[in-house]
Amino acid sequence: MKRAIFLLLLLPLTGAAQNVIHRCLGKDGSPVYSDQPCTAVGATSLAPPPASSAAPIGIDGTPTAEMLCAKDLGELREGLARAFASHDPNRVGALVLWNGYGSAGAVERLRQLDGVVRQPVLSIRGDEAGGLDVVTGGPGGDASSRHIRFGVARDSGCLWLRPPA
Repeated sequence: MKRAIFLLLLLPLTGAAQNVIHRCLGKDGSPVYSDQPCTAVGATSLAPPPASSAAPIGIDGTPTAEMLCAKDLGELREGLARAFASHDPNRVGALVLWNGYGSAGAVERLRQLDGVVRQPVLSIRGDEAGGLDVVTGGPGGDASSRHIRFGVARDSGCLWLRPPA
């Protein structure tokens, strides 16, 4: 019983340590978001945006009400980067427009994402028309690298991800 109480007391501390998202500029001039330092992914570090434009995150590390939908591509990328940095497929799922997927289809896609989000993010690139390409794996694009392409859809004034095939 004492052990359970001790674990409950530690629970609020688990959200305090957040992974850092590095904002970088790739060699081709495109933005790169990574949970690794920019130099590790062959990019140049950019100064972080002003605090007022950062995605609002609560004390426990979860998105606040303002981040329930992305208003622009930068917010969508940031939300996706944070979801991968926290290794949480449910946070990715919160950014997805699930129209056309039954609950079984959505659950299957989230299960597929579970293994993917556990790998470090090397880059997130793309645009609204072509979608976002997430590269995960070891630095330098070794054999463990994976590319996951999310479509991007605009609905109800928000930008959403479409699940990867």
